Amino acid sequence: MFYGWIVVLAAAIIRILVYGISYTSGVVYVVILENFKTGAAETSWISSLITAMTFLVTPLAGVLVNRFGWRIVTFGGGILTCAGLLLSTVSTNLAMLCLFYGIVTGAGCGVAYMSGSLAVPKYFQHKKIQNLAVGVASAGGGVGSFLFPPIVRYLDNEYGWKGMFMIQGGIALHICAFGLLYRPLPNRDENENPTKKVRRQSSVHVPEPNDWTFLRSAVFHFVSVNNFLFSFGASIIYGHLAAYAQFHLQINKNDAAFLYSVIGISITIAKITQGLVADFHTVHPIFKAINQYILFYTIGGIATAFLLLDAGYAGLVIYCIFFGTSMGANGGSLIPAILMEMFGQNKLSLPYGVVLAEMAIGQTLGAPAAGWMYEKLKNYHYPFIMASVSMLLSALIMIYPRRYLMRPHRENNSIVIDIEVPAVENDKSLEEIEATEATSFIDEKNTNLIQDGLITDPYDSIVSNILKADDIKDVGDQGEALAENTYLMPDDDKNVISNRRRSTDDFPNMK
Repeated sequence: MFYGWIVVLAAAIIRILVYGISYTSGVVYVVILENFKTGAAETSWISSLITAMTFLVTPLAGVLVNRFGWRIVTFGGGILTCAGLLLSTVSTNLAMLCLFYGIVTGAGCGVAYMSGSLAVPKYFQHKKIQNLAVGVASAGGGVGSFLFPPIVRYLDNEYGWKGMFMIQGGIALHICAFGLLYRPLPNRDENENPTKKVRRQSSVHVPEPNDWTFLRSAVFHFVSVNNFLFSFGASIIYGHLAAYAQFHLQINKNDAAFLYSVIGISITIAKITQGLVADFHTVHPIFKAINQYILFYTIGGIATAFLLLDAGYAGLVIYCIFFGTSMGANGGSLIPAILMEMFGQNKLSLPYGVVLAEMAIGQTLGAPAAGWMYEKLKNYHYPFIMASVSMLLSALIMIYPRRYLMRPHRENNSIVIDIEVPAVENDKSLEEIEATEATSFIDEKNTNLIQDGLITDPYDSIVSNILKADDIKDVGDQGEALAENTYLMPDDDKNVISNRRRSTDDFPNMK
């Protein structure tokens, strides 16, 4: 538990660096416009590509994490990010910048980002503060968005655009150092006596299988489209907010860059708060991640519509607060919480990677579409209308996944009871040990559940010993009741569980 917070700290710092490099693309966009004298539409590909590649590579990053582990993948991401930024200094045209800054740097940021997104929930698996831990780690992205815009502008003013990229490359190498703190979790030695509670510390990652069955889930694809739509709208804001402030409202470039810092502060506060609130879902369903998710996406869409009022710099600052709050739901603890509720805590890497890839497609298309629209109509109001509508639609289509996650039978809090048999220290046979008060209690409850029509066969498939949470009582002195949440697969009415043994300390209601 203590080292888990070290992992949270490492993930937060890496997020600061990743977001500081990739999400200041709006400031870099203005720098490129000033130095390369290119058009708004074609230059928009700079800001779109780096933010898009950050998430477009996440399915591949998920596969790599399953194969090689968090440490190696994060280290490689840091090296790739540094290489992309250093190669950007030798660019002579916009196409080379798109390749080195947009694609190579973005890919490195994405690989580093994904590792921390998977390590933190794994370290806090089955803990009541899991969403808070994920929120704190992801809040680093908001800090990076707050700190880096003025730094990037300062580096450009003092050292020019080449010096700006070179220094950022050196900063990116810190990703490698903090990635080494992602220590693999200890694995149960399967060669030991299975009746003994033995855990062996290991620094070697054990490869995990890649399970793509989630792609058959209709609910999953609703979540994917939702992320595409919201990211399409959000990338318009990230890519054009500084230009809108400078060229449309005549705000100086330093004040325009500060708007991204306001967004970063709002994101930081929102991610921590949303994670904390989501951990209270056991108190009341209204706190569930899906409800917050829809609420904050709706806030982002409505707030963007108010940009049409041209309320001046003060109005932009207020808008950035609401937009940052909405973005907190997009990149914080809520999406992982929703996916883990759908597919289980051990199957997050691939669904989360695909969702982030859908997000990347939206980010790739949003800013260039807005740049093309601005060049044709010479007015930022039309791109902002498009962004607002896209965000509101993203919230609307999440009603169906919400209906699935809030279905009454999902609130029964079904759990799986497993019995950890103590090591045999006498001549008792295993059959005698299994005939304890604990197993008799389980069999009795299964019989009652069959009579009530809740299950058909307690030993059907991989499902066994399913009880309602409020049915758990003393199971005897001969065994220890161990539990884990049960998950319902979207395309099947069978409860799919993994009989992973957990300590009763994780379930204080069990006495």
